[in-house]
Amino acid sequence: MNTENIPATLNEAMATEPMWLQLWIVALLVANLGAVFFVVGKSDGSWQVRTRPIAILLGFFAAAAIMNWLYGQYGYVRLLGLAHLIAWLPAYIYVLLGRREIGITTFYGKYIAFYIVIAGLSLIIDAVDVVRYLIGDGELFMRWSEGAK
Repeated sequence: MNTENIPATLNEAMATEPMWLQLWIVALLVANLGAVFFVVGKSDGSWQVRTRPIAILLGFFAAAAIMNWLYGQYGYVRLLGLAHLIAWLPAYIYVLLGRREIGITTFYGKYIAFYIVIAGLSLIIDAVDVVRYLIGDGELFMRWSEGAK
């Protein structure tokens, strides 16, 4: 991999992506950080702390830390998806298992449904990316440019 023009940070590398991919990243941010609005909610007439939004937020911040570490070690490669698999998958399974209990009739339920779809798609993409990295198709930086292989 040519490291001559690699951005210094993961955020700088993601900013080089085409607009459609940057919009996907925004959808991921909304799906994960939206959890902050649902950490506390009213249930059975009293306010309660909800554990599923906390799990989503913990997974999000853990994945960010892992991704930044991976970027520092390996650069802008498909292996970065491993961070989502490690940090998001436990939270995703926890949320998925509780979806019936939450329902879809409330705004919280609609948010959870949105999260399940967006995070689920991302986890599938990430799993494919990690496999592609392991078989030798791993570089991401500048893959959209005319000079890319």
